[in-house]
Amino acid sequence: MASVSQSSWLERVLFGVFAFLLVWAPLPLASNRSWALGLLASGLWLLLGVTILCLIWRGESVLARLAPGRWPLLLLSLFAVLVFGQSLVLPLGVRALFVPGADTPGPVSVDAFNTQQYLLATLVHLAGFALTLLLARGERGVQVLAGVFVASGVLQALIAILLYASQAEYTFLFMHFEQGARASGTFANWDHLAGYMEMCLSIGIGLMLARMSSGSEREVTRRQKLVALLHFMMSRKMLLRLMLVIMVIALVLTHSRMGNAAFFISLLLVSCIGMARNKRLRKSAFWLVLSLVVVDVVVVGQWIGLDRVMQRLQGTELTQTQVVQLVPGAPREETLEERIRPARQSLAMVAERPWLGFGGASFYTAFPRFKSLELPWYYDHTHNDYVELAADTGLLGLGLLAGVVLLTIRRVVRLWGEQQSRVNRGIAFGGAMAICCLLLHSAVDFNLQMPANGLTFVVMLGLIWVLVPRSTAKNRRASA
Repeated sequence: MASVSQSSWLERVLFGVFAFLLVWAPLPLASNRSWALGLLASGLWLLLGVTILCLIWRGESVLARLAPGRWPLLLLSLFAVLVFGQSLVLPLGVRALFVPGADTPGPVSVDAFNTQQYLLATLVHLAGFALTLLLARGERGVQVLAGVFVASGVLQALIAILLYASQAEYTFLFMHFEQGARASGTFANWDHLAGYMEMCLSIGIGLMLARMSSGSEREVTRRQKLVALLHFMMSRKMLLRLMLVIMVIALVLTHSRMGNAAFFISLLLVSCIGMARNKRLRKSAFWLVLSLVVVDVVVVGQWIGLDRVMQRLQGTELTQTQVVQLVPGAPREETLEERIRPARQSLAMVAERPWLGFGGASFYTAFPRFKSLELPWYYDHTHNDYVELAADTGLLGLGLLAGVVLLTIRRVVRLWGEQQSRVNRGIAFGGAMAICCLLLHSAVDFNLQMPANGLTFVVMLGLIWVLVPRSTAKNRRASA
């Protein structure tokens, strides 16, 4: 049996390694390369194994720590089993049930190698969720891990801003970059940087709310108000507020239409719902949201080029005749019709194989048979996470992942109650914003296909399951 000091030190080391892997994930092109994905998966699963062994060595129950998130963990595990089954060679009788016209034994996937890569990404998400439940203990652990995401978001934002300002042209990990048109940082695609910024901003706002008081009804003098303002200016909360500004700058510089729209729509929508449900959250949320809108959008946004984003939105026509090019030499802008047409035509893939799909990461292999001559370009993704998940893993796979999100939304509602602690309310607010942002952005993009973004999203969902609703905690103490 380990001593208390030894076990505490060892757990901090394991937590630090987990934090490092979360910060590392977006650096090598969002880990969207086979070698980077392999490194990330190896690191996370090795860490998971060591963590389980350490908990057993300490005499603690691993299942007890996983218990709060057992249902989403089960659904993620079933999704991994489904993807694994897609690459197995099945007898003809079984394969014919899922593959129309099958006349030989073989796998369900039309690209078994890429499906195995997809399985590796799925295992990354599964390990990330499990490690969150095992290592982020209590409100303190949740706040620290949320702070890790904020720090990672600021790191990515600073890299993106500096590269954007330098207008550099270079090759990074065998990929050519031309900075200056739109900020992309260490991501291959600026829209995926926008997705990462959305999630880090959301959890940062939640962390800010978790550290803000719910206000007091007693009257205070002007002097007390001034002292409180000066105290805020010198506190860590002010540093966190400045970090949010930096991330907003990077988000705006991506010039991502849906990225920016999803963030600000989610901010206003979740704020209205949160303030309506919880009076104790109302005052702090109101002033924080007001400062985000006034300072970040009106002042900072106009200074760094929010008008460029508005031009892209206004230039998004339903016709293919208009070509929008905001910066000379920059890539041609896609119209709305061009963006949604691949997703619409991909529905034929879902209709042909509704249950198990064509195999994980097999979209670009299977789609050419379904796309019309009106789409002359090569598509490796359908620019719609929902349709691509259904085409790759069937309605069964899409349903399993939807179940994880729906269960987490239900958990968020419980954590928003007025009897909950500030940390519960704040982190639940940030989690709700992250979910709302990704649900909106996924309608026209494929952020969840990027290992780094998928891992970040899953770990943020895990943070919601680490927090214990106060009523549940009281019932446990009563029954003890």
